[in-house]
Amino acid sequence: MSKRPLLVVLAALAAGCGSGSQQATTTVHVPVSPAPMALTVFRVENGSLHTESVSVPATQAVAHAALGALGLGADVTIDAGTAHVNLHDATEAQVAEIVYTLTQFSSVQRVDVAGRTGLTRADVSAFVPPILVEKPASGATVGETFTVSGTASVFEATLVLEVRRSDTMLSRQTVTASEGAPARGTFSATVHAPAGTVTLAAYSPSAADGSHQHEQDLRLVIKP
Repeated sequence: MSKRPLLVVLAALAAGCGSGSQQATTTVHVPVSPAPMALTVFRVENGSLHTESVSVPATQAVAHAALGALGLGADVTIDAGTAHVNLHDATEAQVAEIVYTLTQFSSVQRVDVAGRTGLTRADVSAFVPPILVEKPASGATVGETFTVSGTASVFEATLVLEVRRSDTMLSRQTVTASEGAPARGTFSATVHAPAGTVTLAAYSPSAADGSHQHEQDLRLVIKP
């Protein structure tokens, strides 16, 4: 992203006073920092992956910025669809975070990290919860109409999306994933909600009593 200088003109009065005074101007170039950008990272909490929207300084090196947001100051290079992460040691949870975070980018299909090569999302599936909302990420700002998408492994491929504000239900819809448990399918739905801070809940309704199973709650800011 280019930086456009801000021009500030400073006026200085020459020595002396009265009609004979002369005025000089000096142009000072003050660089303007580009606006920060939002990135999605995948974090492991309580053994399961979830998304989080983070704000980072504007950059074209988004893979490196995403790893930095995860607290991993590792260099990364991408070649022929493989992201090579310069990190010698990593826990299994960190590997899952790295693989899911980097493979969200279209230029990355595999990850080499901590002595392991060619890792894909299938290699870290143990950290994927029954319902994983990938877009939008928790903490993201969206419009009043937005798309919710992700993957799920739930009974009869059925899940429910609810938008709530405090104790008020703003919207509710049933969504069918492309496959039901034990397979994992994808899902996508268009959601409408009024402006403000809301909770997006995704869950599988129990066949026995309709109770919420595998619920994922995301905080969103909706702007008109």
